[in-house]
Amino acid sequence: MGPIKVKVDINYIAMKLKMARSTVSKALNDRLDVSEATKEKVRKFTKKLNYTPDRFAQAMRLKKSGLIGVIMHEMKHEFFVEIARSVTREAQKNGYQAVFASSEGDTGNESAIVNDCCRRYIDGLIIIPCIGGDFSHLKNLDVKENLFVIVDNYVPGIDAPFVGTDFDEGGYIATTYLLKNGHKNIALILGQKELSSTSERLLGYARALKEACVPLKEQYVRYGRYSPESGQENINNLLKASPEITAVLCANTDLSEGAAQGIAELGRKIPGDISMMDFGGTRFTAVNQKNETIGQTAAQTIFRLINGEKITGKIIIKPEIVERNSTNNNEGTGRVQVDIL
Repeated sequence: MGPIKVKVDINYIAMKLKMARSTVSKALNDRLDVSEATKEKVRKFTKKLNYTPDRFAQAMRLKKSGLIGVIMHEMKHEFFVEIARSVTREAQKNGYQAVFASSEGDTGNESAIVNDCCRRYIDGLIIIPCIGGDFSHLKNLDVKENLFVIVDNYVPGIDAPFVGTDFDEGGYIATTYLLKNGHKNIALILGQKELSSTSERLLGYARALKEACVPLKEQYVRYGRYSPESGQENINNLLKASPEITAVLCANTDLSEGAAQGIAELGRKIPGDISMMDFGGTRFTAVNQKNETIGQTAAQTIFRLINGEKITGKIIIKPEIVERNSTNNNEGTGRVQVDIL
């Protein structure tokens, strides 16, 4: 018969150190009501035993995990990378760790991930919801029992706070930028018609045209899915029906990449023939949504909720223009730019 294995847990440590179990637990959690000498004694002993606390059991007991969850509908594009980076930094400042999951654009997956996080006593959730679909799993969450913040894709009917971009302002400043560069025939390629961010972008676009006394032509506005295929299909239809178009504003980078491919296949160049802008991209002149600010604000908001503050409503981040060599001056003046396509 081999040696009997002893289960190393808080009870065993307390017995060996001749301390109360609660004292060991407080020392391991760096509580202020335990002396530094006691903490050091516990640390040295647990290090010698190579002991690691059972965080899951601890979470079940305390109903706290020291974790925040970040659920995204996809994990591509600079938008999601920058949000993840800023959330991670903010979590560490607050003594927390951030864990990430992707629903891959499926609301069923999103619902399952949310439920799993709640069962595991994740202290708070930052959710970038799927685009479209049924949001009953979010609307049915008890905001008192489950702390969460919605980011980017606004879902009406939820009392949780929302952090996102001022898409109206984004549409306005992008269209104004193109108008000031002499463009009057400006196409707008949007995502799904039912999204609030779609109507907000359109409002900003329309406001800028109205201020410049340029009529809004409905045939210049196209809807679709946030995909390169939709961008390419829409630009092909736009330029065949309205060859006078000199500038295009796309609602995201998937659409602009597809549109750029379509422009190239039609034998036209950016920016020589067509000026290109998008939201959130790093290739073309873009509306900078300030992704890291969004992530930081979302994380700060979830920690305010964890600390007992009552927060509802929208926190809207103002965007700005980032210039790159994808737009020209349609009046024939200004800096010379090199074609990028």
